Amino acid sequence: MRYSTIVEKNDRTLLEIIGMLEQFEKDRFIAGLQMRHYSTFQIEQTLDMVRSYQARLNMEARALVNFSENFIQQFATDNNKCFKEAQRYFNRIRSTLCALKKVFQMTCQRSMVQLPEGREQPSVFERSPLGKGAYVADMYGLASYDEAVQQLYHEMETLLTTATATLALCHQMIENEAMIREDAEMLKSIYQNSCQQLMGSVREYADMMEAPEQLPETELNRRRQKARSMDDFLRAEYHNVAKQEFKKFVWLEAVRQGRNDGLTEEETYLWPDNHEKVEAVRWAIEHFDMMDVEGQQGKVDSVSMVCFLKWCGVERAKEKRLYRYFCDTYRGRLQPLVWSSVSKERKEQRERGVTDRGAAATFQRMIDVVSELVAV
Repeated sequence: MRYSTIVEKNDRTLLEIIGMLEQFEKDRFIAGLQMRHYSTFQIEQTLDMVRSYQARLNMEARALVNFSENFIQQFATDNNKCFKEAQRYFNRIRSTLCALKKVFQMTCQRSMVQLPEGREQPSVFERSPLGKGAYVADMYGLASYDEAVQQLYHEMETLLTTATATLALCHQMIENEAMIREDAEMLKSIYQNSCQQLMGSVREYADMMEAPEQLPETELNRRRQKARSMDDFLRAEYHNVAKQEFKKFVWLEAVRQGRNDGLTEEETYLWPDNHEKVEAVRWAIEHFDMMDVEGQQGKVDSVSMVCFLKWCGVERAKEKRLYRYFCDTYRGRLQPLVWSSVSKERKEQRERGVTDRGAAATFQRMIDVVSELVAV
């Protein structure tokens, strides 16, 4: 009779396996070895096998921890929404499940009994003494066995402890997902942070800056319009929408709002959450020549330009794009610098201890002087 090693990929299975692993003890371990009458050679071979599995489990556990730290805080994922929640995690712990099946299988008693037709194979987790299987405690205990057996016990204990922690993390993540879906404030925060991260990435939107005059309706946008409320929309789409679909939705929604506020696509990209700043930046560029910004040979002063960039309040990664925006918008008499000169000055200011806030304050004082002149 063969034992089944099929594992149903659901939350209940996670809990059942965790429960079995938590029962691991010396008596169950000894009973498992006695059922198969292992020789010293077989014990040593098994010891090497367990150690090899341990190395794989360690790698898998670290990868899962790294995945868990970011996954919950992302609104959109690359996991197909048709998967059940638990399945995503089972797919990430293949080595863990393989090791558990092997260990439990090697401690099941051999049986030549043929199962009646239609009868399901018993599970290794049900029949092994390591899990739910019946066993008789050894009278003399583990101390009566040789060193190889004792080493195997300790290695197997470490293996199962690692597996338990890995499975427990999977279950915790499933519970966290369910909890977040019912927490409207948390969902809103994750959604907003995800939008800001996408809009703050130069690389993500390098190929999306040219939006058509008539903005298309995405499937996600249609679901948003059909949702009874924003809370319902966020609850339904959290971890159910692919990243690429979410990126397009975020960008098009930002462009749509930006156009409503009179912004170009470039301005929407540079100031996605501060549309009011755009008017101030336009005014500053229009009156740029009235400020003390002239450098050598009729060119814009590099110090003043860096102060302007910091005053604009965009992320550092966007400052090169912001400078390009300035050059495209500026219609004054001074000659703009090449970006390498601006970048060099930016670095030198940082090395001199000039903070972004200090540079921005310097440019604001220049604006205040011009504002008073214009107002007269």
